[in-house]
Amino acid sequence: MNVKDYGLEIRNQAIGMLKAGMTQKDVAIKLQDNIGAKSYKRPRLTEKMKEKRLKFAESRKEWTVEDWKQVLWSDEAPFQLFNTPNRQNDRVWAKNSDNVEPCVQVKFPGKIHVWGMMSHRVVSELHIVPPKQTINGCYYRNYILNKTCKDAIERDSENGTILQRSMLSDMSSFILCRMVLQHTANLTQSLCEKNFPKFWMKEEWPGNSPDLNPIENLWSILKDSVSQMENMTKLDHLISQVKKAWEGIDPKFLENLVASMPNRTRSVIECDGDYINK
Repeated sequence: MNVKDYGLEIRNQAIGMLKAGMTQKDVAIKLQDNIGAKSYKRPRLTEKMKEKRLKFAESRKEWTVEDWKQVLWSDEAPFQLFNTPNRQNDRVWAKNSDNVEPCVQVKFPGKIHVWGMMSHRVVSELHIVPPKQTINGCYYRNYILNKTCKDAIERDSENGTILQRSMLSDMSSFILCRMVLQHTANLTQSLCEKNFPKFWMKEEWPGNSPDLNPIENLWSILKDSVSQMENMTKLDHLISQVKKAWEGIDPKFLENLVASMPNRTRSVIECDGDYINK
């Protein structure tokens, strides 16, 4: 088997395990046991960051999957033309670099940024940020929170596609989660506190915690799906394919991601607040 085919087989194994609900830590351990390879490293967490992550996990260590199903997860993600490598899934697992084929890239590929939200069963509409538009606090409040996010939360149908059904079967006690720079502005915090009573404020949600936000896994799978589509050379083609992949998300995958949350919080506690998939 050549290097390319070997890498493809390993990648498919990893994706299959993620879709089955395994955490990235368990996937990495499984791959290491199979081929003796190492995964990637992340920026080091400070002691203060670890303390905040540990506090978040310990306060929810008794949460069941049903509790986590009341959380709505949101995030932003970039997508590039020319099948840029997916930093989450596009890795060559090898014992030395001589077995790794080079990946030729365009120096300044076109890029888009998107925002999306998921529950354990459906997703919001995908918000495409206009090219060259900065996602500052004003844009975030006016076009994402007050439009795309609000529209998704107000859906009340049990019928239709993954983009049409209600985010939760009972929206009376949902929790909105995701803390990015645009969320921490005072005006944004006030808006969220007013419109989303159980929004996790910046003091509660631990930053630098992609391993605690299942939508990060969703972006990884989405990018992998887009990378397998036809080679795209124009931004409108890229936008079309990203939307197509978003609309084709399997609800079972969303369910598996949310079902992994009790294990994630337990793992953070076991790691004393450090990353769970180092």
